[in-house]
Amino acid sequence: MKFKKIAAIFFVLFLLSPLFSKSFASTAYKRRLLPDFATTVYDRNGKVVGFFYKGHFRLYAPYDEIPKKLIYAVITAEDERFFEHKGIDPLGILRAAVTDITKGKIVQGGSTITQQLAKILYLSPKRTFERKLKEIAIARELEKKLTKQEILELYLNYIYLSNGAYGVKAAAWVLFGKDNLSDLTLAQCALLAGIIRGPEYYNPFKHPQRALKRRNFILKKMLDLGYITEEEYKKTINEPLTPLKSPNYPRTASYALDLVKFEIARKGIVPYDTIYTAGYKIYTTLDLRVQDYAQKVLKEYDDKYSQKHNLDDLQCAGMAIDKKGGVLFVVGGRDFKESPLNRAFRILRPIGSTAKPFTYLTAFQNGWSPLDYVSNEPFEMVTEITINGTQVLKEWKPENYGKKFTPFVQVRYALMKSINVATLHLAMHFPQKIRKTLVKFEMIKPDDPFDLSYVLGSFPSNLYRIVRAYSAFQDNGILKEPYVITKVTNRFGKVIYRGYPVMKNVSDAWSVQILRSIMQDVVKKGTARSISYLTKWFDVAGKTGTTNDFRDVYFSGFTTSFIMSVWFGRDSYQKMWDGATGGGTAAPPWGLIAKKICQLYGCGQFEPPYEEIVKHYPPPTHFPEEEMEKIYYNEWINKLNEPKDGKDNN
Repeated sequence: MKFKKIAAIFFVLFLLSPLFSKSFASTAYKRRLLPDFATTVYDRNGKVVGFFYKGHFRLYAPYDEIPKKLIYAVITAEDERFFEHKGIDPLGILRAAVTDITKGKIVQGGSTITQQLAKILYLSPKRTFERKLKEIAIARELEKKLTKQEILELYLNYIYLSNGAYGVKAAAWVLFGKDNLSDLTLAQCALLAGIIRGPEYYNPFKHPQRALKRRNFILKKMLDLGYITEEEYKKTINEPLTPLKSPNYPRTASYALDLVKFEIARKGIVPYDTIYTAGYKIYTTLDLRVQDYAQKVLKEYDDKYSQKHNLDDLQCAGMAIDKKGGVLFVVGGRDFKESPLNRAFRILRPIGSTAKPFTYLTAFQNGWSPLDYVSNEPFEMVTEITINGTQVLKEWKPENYGKKFTPFVQVRYALMKSINVATLHLAMHFPQKIRKTLVKFEMIKPDDPFDLSYVLGSFPSNLYRIVRAYSAFQDNGILKEPYVITKVTNRFGKVIYRGYPVMKNVSDAWSVQILRSIMQDVVKKGTARSISYLTKWFDVAGKTGTTNDFRDVYFSGFTTSFIMSVWFGRDSYQKMWDGATGGGTAAPPWGLIAKKICQLYGCGQFEPPYEEIVKHYPPPTHFPEEEMEKIYYNEWINKLNEPKDGKDNN
């Protein structure tokens, strides 16, 4: 009696189910039914850099990207008659009903793929007769409004497949480390299909034997149904479950991804919050081979220096762009997990002698020759500094490294050996022109303050600004704005943004070429001679930088293929150690990373070559005797204090 009553109720509800369809079915289909998807970030070679998402990790897979072997495996596992029925499979329901009635409760759903999709979209997982009725009604409505392919697409993008992966494409990444579904093997497709029935029960990392048995069962059933051949079955049955020892969880945060988000926000490429839900594909200029190598090298040097000098807060940073401005790598610290602060571009610190080339470039633009001489005698002056927002006067006596002075020094030698006092004497000929050079190279803004200490790099900056400015030294006065995003597509593959190099001319070529030749000497026999070995294979030019009390060290340089800057310092802004220099501390890891980049991209000789430039240096016009007669302390002070909006100094 109980059996007949339950069966009758089930049958009547089944017949009446169309009456409920309008109440539960969605009126906006396909795209409105799609869930939120993670955004994928790629490097320049198509390798996955990482993902942006919140909540469930889900990657969009349109139907035409889902391989047939995966579709057949899923149909075999979940709904053999999927392409034949109209959303409801009476045979399946009958089999399930017998089981349910026998048990006196819902045990087997007998659900088709369409019914499962209806449950995922609109219903709770609770097993009741009422929910089953609603499920049937919605499934029939879905079949009216969607094609079988659209139903499968939605289903395969929604289902949970263990280890935090929702949808088949996310599962391919987490379980197999594959970004493209087309790369899945037949055995892997069968495993995914088998997991649907019980994502945790058949978790291949937690329960490999269960998962293997279930996978092999699906393969045998595919053979029986004619989806695969006997040869394919025998070849596949012995394949390991997954090539991974543990889940390949998606990387969602790194110094490189931080730069991508920074550029999205700064340029307004897409609404910022949508990067977590819209399923974009973001293509970048990054090179993961260089990114990972640079991070490894800088951390190793950071560890070595920290151990040697007993420091627990030493940090490092590095950034490189190619000759068009595309960012190759960005390292913002020794370890992102320890400290996500991106010191490559999110902080500002003095850059020391990294700033000196701007003074020498200004000199060459104004008729000076590398063969000229400039005073290298010590001097004192009163300068204005800002303390707690108040301008105060302070006596300033700049020092040379090692406290060594000479009456005069040749201009090229002063830059090659990074001599502070000689550089200041040179700068006092045209301080306001140097300020304009710094503005033009975007090292400071037009309304920023300026004083003579800026010549020695006392102003705040970062690696992003340095590589941008040095890009003009690399390319005859053409400055490139660093950029990282080349293209963004929406989830349907439509291009919604393209990134392009942005360039501007900031100097005449000849003055830059003269400067570059001396910056080559910095590497060959100057303060960066620790990496002179590189010049056996390709041309290198650059400049070291060390700030007061050994708080920061830099090496910034370039080849024919890239521009790169490396920094070491402490977040506490305390001294690193006595004698820390850009040439001895920052240049060695710079050299290793440079060698790697050149192996990948090739580096050659500058044009025109060094010898050609040196041969055509302008003849000297500033000799020691003339300097002794003409240079007076008050002249320098008057020139320095000329109004910013006044005429250029001569």
